[in-house]
Amino acid sequence: NEYKILFEIMSPDKTIKVLVVGNVNGNIKQLCTRVNNVNRKNGPFQLLLIAGRVLGSDLESWVSLRSGSLTLDVPAFILGPDTVEHVPYYQHLENGQVADNVTYLGRRGVYTTTGGLSIAYLSGKYDTDPTGKAHVYSQCDLDILRAQSGVLNGVDILINGEWPADVTRHVKTDGITVPEGVAPISELATVIRPRYHFVAGPYYERLPYRNHRILHERAQYCTRFISLDTVGNKEKRKWLYAFNITPMKHLSDELLRKQPVETSENPYITLEQEKHAAEDRKSQHFYAIGDKRKGEEGRGGGEKKNDKSSCWFCLKSPNVEKHLIVTVGTHMYLALAKGALRTDHIMIIPTSHVKCQQFLSPDQHQEVSTFKKALCKMNRSLHKATTVFFERSVSTSHLQIHCIPVPKGRINDVKDAFYDFAEKYKLEIQEVPGDDPDWMDVIPASTDYFVAEMENEDKLIFLCPQRVRFPLQFGREVLASEQLLNTPHRVSWKACQQSPDQEGHDAKRFWEAFATFNPFADDDSDD
Repeated sequence: NEYKILFEIMSPDKTIKVLVVGNVNGNIKQLCTRVNNVNRKNGPFQLLLIAGRVLGSDLESWVSLRSGSLTLDVPAFILGPDTVEHVPYYQHLENGQVADNVTYLGRRGVYTTTGGLSIAYLSGKYDTDPTGKAHVYSQCDLDILRAQSGVLNGVDILINGEWPADVTRHVKTDGITVPEGVAPISELATVIRPRYHFVAGPYYERLPYRNHRILHERAQYCTRFISLDTVGNKEKRKWLYAFNITPMKHLSDELLRKQPVETSENPYITLEQEKHAAEDRKSQHFYAIGDKRKGEEGRGGGEKKNDKSSCWFCLKSPNVEKHLIVTVGTHMYLALAKGALRTDHIMIIPTSHVKCQQFLSPDQHQEVSTFKKALCKMNRSLHKATTVFFERSVSTSHLQIHCIPVPKGRINDVKDAFYDFAEKYKLEIQEVPGDDPDWMDVIPASTDYFVAEMENEDKLIFLCPQRVRFPLQFGREVLASEQLLNTPHRVSWKACQQSPDQEGHDAKRFWEAFATFNPFADDDSDD
């Protein structure tokens, strides 16, 4: 029995029939024969997803597919290359078309069918250094894919070639040799919550796992993890999987969240906790600066002693990137953000070493307020935009207040976007009105936080106890979402770095635009 029909609770008119296979490894002729037979007997199927490698050492069948000698009766969607040798065969494909009825999805993204089925896809193999490698993906690609999932609050299907790490935790493995797995894939699955997760490898169907903690969180739908074997494998393990699915957008919450008879805990929770601990130790340039949190005292207790000379933001440090600086005040300065969300994405930064707004002196607070008012005035005047500010004290040792213009027409969407993403990451929000000067009293001593501030000074505060993993790109992810700037490809600052010359050019342009609004213009001219 090489395939299986799985029926769910669904509305008949919205049902989509799907076929999925694992690695093809060049056995395209056998794939076409089998898929076409299944479609003829049990179809019609709306789409075929290939969750692994298509090409093998023998390229004859690939040539036959492209020329039309081999055909598929079901619209097929394939992933990209996972070896450097196969990269040339995916280049220069017009609109991703491999052949009639065969489409290359791309490196990563979310494809939504006309019937509303959302399919997240990721091509290649994981690599921490993707430079010059078209057959791999990196953390940057994962960040972008996570952002592209946006506020969908989950996807119907995720396909990729590699196993997630620890997916077999809490369940039996039926004697298979379990691949080592990739931890970033586990994290991705935790965040985007696919209803079905297909990968290539030894055949294995995992017991569905829950995407919520019983008695602690509202019930969510479950995820079914399925690994499919290689087409035509000698052991005759299952490589073709067929099922019916109704897109989640067409299901009521009650039907979507209905739990199968047998489920397990989420296998990645422990992995997430371990990753959180690792992130607290990891040094991240510009958006997560170093392991400088140990021994740090709470609000009012002063700052811990550390090596300020190595800080990227202290104005007197040799590491500060001076070409990014726009203007300098008495206690604070403005600098262009590294890997900016847009060319006028600016940060307000203390000239001296201060971890977060909780440690600012009254004079420093006043100067922050002065800069904020000037930036808001400039953005209203020049860009017809409202200004959103955010600060994250998690995994950083020097305060950065990000200042991002958002089109004025979307001013009413800003809070909604933060609430939507808070629900996605299961974060709690405390909203403080702008006329409350004591907003920091909401934050307990020694507790990290994230705060987003609107132009009217209303604030959304997210507390980040050490046991809770806070997504480090949260602010960028919200601002880059379709609701606001619609630039999901810019979520990861590493994905949109520029050369120092281009950064310097953008900083100079901002300085020129800011000149008439700059409250410290005289100080700049004195320099």
